[in-house]
Amino acid sequence: MNISSKMKSALEIKNRNFGNKIEFSYPNETLAISTTNDSCNLNCAHCNGHYLKNMTPIDSYNEKVKTRNISSMLLSGGCSFEGDVPINSHVETLKKLKKEGYKLNAHLGLMDEESIKNVCKYIDVVSFDLVFDKETINEVYKIDKNKEDYIETYENIKKYTNVAPHICIGLKGGEIKGEYEIIDYLSQNPPEKVTFIVLIPTKNTEYENVSPPNLDKLADVLCEARIKLPNTQINLGCMRPRGMYRKKLDNIALQCGVNKIVLPSKSAKEKALEMDMIIFETKECCVL
Repeated sequence: MNISSKMKSALEIKNRNFGNKIEFSYPNETLAISTTNDSCNLNCAHCNGHYLKNMTPIDSYNEKVKTRNISSMLLSGGCSFEGDVPINSHVETLKKLKKEGYKLNAHLGLMDEESIKNVCKYIDVVSFDLVFDKETINEVYKIDKNKEDYIETYENIKKYTNVAPHICIGLKGGEIKGEYEIIDYLSQNPPEKVTFIVLIPTKNTEYENVSPPNLDKLADVLCEARIKLPNTQINLGCMRPRGMYRKKLDNIALQCGVNKIVLPSKSAKEKALEMDMIIFETKECCVL
């Protein structure tokens, strides 16, 4: 099936199961918190700690909530050498945040089951990156893990709270590698939501000079997800390249049958209106 036929088929599935509507998310009411300030042990090829610098240190969240209308928190941070995010050392803060009425989304990474059980008592949903390709795991994260480690962690999290799998398209330096295998795995027991993000070639990282994934190939991945996961809410997350690439990507995503786009480009709004979509706007992180 060529890509235009596949996109048509994907959009028909989405309209049949969800209606001709789209959600645009502007997550101003979700505060991104780092449990490790701006430090990370892994210095991954695609990030090198860059994105932690934009997050609020966990000990300073009080100042931020005084100046912004915050209803939820995204808890994240740098990873240990085992690939987990050390949130379990902040359980008392999690308890406090829940008591104060915040909804909590968290990145846990490859956390052990006992810690997952402990932390997830206070977490509404976990955003969990699934990576199956061994070469990608080694090259990007520099850790000796494999797809079985990711599957085990994902299945453990599901025992204790809601989990929204995340798939980074083109994670291995812009190549599509392992994404289809993840979609096939998820199709065996479809999640309620799945979020796709896209590699951003980021300055001062190993991948700063690579190209983001080819848009036709990216469209094929999104269509495959819609076809194999017909009743799953598919989100296009905030982590994706900006500029002209984003404009083209967002328009393509609409035609591939996604349900939600975070921080959509202006052209995405225009395209949605052109497609006679009913537009809804929300103010929190895409999985909340």
